[in-house]
Amino acid sequence: MRSPRRFAYTQARIQARYADLPGEDDWQRLAGARTLGTFVEEAREGALRGWVKGFSALSDAHDLDRGLRAIWVDNVRQVTQWVPPSWRPAFSWLRWLPLLPLLGHVARGHPLPPWVDSDPSLGVPRRSNGVLDTQALVAVGGVALTAPAEGLPEAWRAEWQRLWPADDKALFGGVEGLAASVLRHARAFAQAGSDTAWSLRRELRERLRMDFHRLGLQPAAGFAFLALVALDLERLRAALMQRALFSLGEAG
Repeated sequence: MRSPRRFAYTQARIQARYADLPGEDDWQRLAGARTLGTFVEEAREGALRGWVKGFSALSDAHDLDRGLRAIWVDNVRQVTQWVPPSWRPAFSWLRWLPLLPLLGHVARGHPLPPWVDSDPSLGVPRRSNGVLDTQALVAVGGVALTAPAEGLPEAWRAEWQRLWPADDKALFGGVEGLAASVLRHARAFAQAGSDTAWSLRRELRERLRMDFHRLGLQPAAGFAFLALVALDLERLRAALMQRALFSLGEAG
């Protein structure tokens, strides 16, 4: 097995970024902000300042989604740059995750919505009639994302595992355990009611936090960090969208 010390640089960089993630006190401080504008202004004074700097009271749902996707892609890009070269394809593959619902929608026979054209960074090629250009998607490395809707998550996961470097099998265990934990959560979350959904998310975040510290100097730590980022972005999206809709109702 190659020495895990080659992940020392990765761990140092993501440890610093982990320390900057919002804590429960940050979320509680913002809980009383009723409007989108107030939330954004107050968030600019804390751990979320880097994530909300592109938003304002005038941001609509598409602006918010576009900005949050960009934050996710930027985090994936940065971590991908920090890991050893052999692991970079597997980390880079995570950039597609937010698009699986959209691609599943298309796979069920629906056209791509027009707003896709306003965000070329998506990497989802749309023909003039709204149909997904599958050849163009394949050309940018998305061949696994042309699977039928019901098999799309499995196709994404199979491709992700295929991208793990074969000469690092001794490090697969940590990543497999992390993936299994997230998958179990996803299945439980899909069946959970509104009264238990958030507690399940909190439990997952705590497990990921523990895995991040336990699996240092392994690729699993990088994946755990990005999973934590994804949970925080999901929570931020819910907070922003709720207030954007509330503000819209107030204006109406």
